Amino acid sequence: MVAFTTKELNDMWRWCADIGMFDADRPIYDTPSGKSKGSCESWKTEFCSSTCYNNKLYKLYPNMANRDDRCEDYWQRINLKALSGFIEHFKRKRKQTKRKRLMSRGEAFKEPSDVYRVRTMMILDSDSVWWIPTRAWRNPRMKALIEKEIMTLPNHAVNASLDPSNSKEEWQMLDRDGWNTMFYGDDTIADDNPNLPKNKRMFKCPKTHKGLKGHCASCKAGCFSFTAMRDKRQVHTHLSQH
Repeated sequence: MVAFTTKELNDMWRWCADIGMFDADRPIYDTPSGKSKGSCESWKTEFCSSTCYNNKLYKLYPNMANRDDRCEDYWQRINLKALSGFIEHFKRKRKQTKRKRLMSRGEAFKEPSDVYRVRTMMILDSDSVWWIPTRAWRNPRMKALIEKEIMTLPNHAVNASLDPSNSKEEWQMLDRDGWNTMFYGDDTIADDNPNLPKNKRMFKCPKTHKGLKGHCASCKAGCFSFTAMRDKRQVHTHLSQH
């Protein structure tokens, strides 16, 4: 398998000023061309599917589906040989590259093979923190695989993505098993979440609660607590509705 070209890497990894880092995408839904399957189908909830901000973008920018096909092709090609120029590519960037996100659109962990793709990139680029919101925790086998192969790496910032449709039992399971979480969809529980033990409060995301654009690149708490906080404690992050 041939290495990614500079053009392909630039297409695959876009700068997102809103969060202050480079991120990658995968198709959320099956593409109109039939070339790519949606990455969110297996783990999505009805709430996240109906409120996803990308729904509006797909209508405004029909060509997003064409890029989805390209991005999924890149994703399926990921291995050590294809990534041979990966580190040098980011060394040439003027913007910060010490934090990267999977994904801005779509799910990183659609199937077990994706876990090993991500692990390969994380080990290759071990100086970067990899921010990975995911709903794959909803599958016990995927959850266990992520815990074993990804959450044992020191540069992970894995966050279980949650919304109002998730049960108290799911919250308690993730809390018990030491997962960081990101919640969106109900601002009334920001100060008192009935799904968490009484001694645990939610961390209010500065970007969404205070409108700090690009703050994710330097945030030392919340989603990045395992890599940025000295005590590496578990954090449940609340994202304000926006």
